[in-house]
Amino acid sequence: MTGAQTIHIRVTGRLSRRIATAFDGMTLVPGNDATELVGEFLDQAQLHGLLTRIRDLGLELESVNVFDAAPAAAESEA
Repeated sequence: MTGAQTIHIRVTGRLSRRIATAFDGMTLVPGNDATELVGEFLDQAQLHGLLTRIRDLGLELESVNVFDAAPAAAESEA
């Protein structure tokens, strides 16, 4: 990854308030059967740290999607 990118991570189930505190700085979007964690990361080390936290909490990872943080701004500069 180069520069800030937006990460969407989906885990199975709804997170309790106690577990949700482990993801301060992330936006949690609860769904019926899953929770999506959305936030920005500058490098692979931050992403791996978050994935390690998910593993350590025993959460089931469903998906990880990476998007450019500001694709509209990049297009307008071109």
